[in-house]
Amino acid sequence: MFKNENKSIRAYEIKEESMKPALLPDEYVLSVKLKEAPKRGDIVVFTNTEKNIDVVKRVIGLPNENVSSSDGEIIINSEKIDDEWSKDLTDDFVSVELGDDEIFVLGDQRNMSTSDSRTLGPIKYEDCWKLKVRYWPYHRFNIYE
Repeated sequence: MFKNENKSIRAYEIKEESMKPALLPDEYVLSVKLKEAPKRGDIVVFTNTEKNIDVVKRVIGLPNENVSSSDGEIIINSEKIDDEWSKDLTDDFVSVELGDDEIFVLGDQRNMSTSDSRTLGPIKYEDCWKLKVRYWPYHRFNIYE
């Protein structure tokens, strides 16, 4: 992803397919620095420090929650959630307890999503940028809450 170095707003070019159809390769978005915990379903950008690349994922687990997957479904605090964003089944993963400042993120295309919390573990939300606007291509312009 391309990013400018503004302190409060960043522009990114989407390079991966793990968030389609919500976000497609070659689309451009603006994001703002997170200062408080996001909501479930928000889309965030963060740096995968292992690969030194920026990635975009959806927030599934919130601070202080317990997140796992069983039989292809996401379980939060021992209850299955309506995972409306997933475009395929989620591989089972062991339970992860999130701290006060951590979130659990996944791509919408679970079978092609890498650099998510299943491999990287919890992400500190202070290290994330929340997607606010898709501005290109213009026919897919969208403002995110």
